[in-house]
Amino acid sequence: MIYRLLVRRQAKLDLRQAARWYEGQHPGLGTELVAQVDAILGRIVDNPNQFQVIYRGVRRAILQRFPYGVFYRIDGTDVLVFAIVHLHRDPATWQRRV
Repeated sequence: MIYRLLVRRQAKLDLRQAARWYEGQHPGLGTELVAQVDAILGRIVDNPNQFQVIYRGVRRAILQRFPYGVFYRIDGTDVLVFAIVHLHRDPATWQRRV
């Protein structure tokens, strides 16, 4: 099955803010974060069912080097990414977006 990846504006903003923060900590680190998110998004769209459901149909893919999760749900052939957030944040941060 071919899936279509849809990334909500708020998820894009999450990533921009995190990348800006990491880039401020060490040059190149923000770029690395974005590259890891791009890679995990590729894995998600190739096989969205590979990641576990953690809350009401929401799945989470965890980055390798950074403590961030990509939160998404599958709707038919659409994969909707609605949050890219630090894993130590209050879960209500992404749960309100479901």
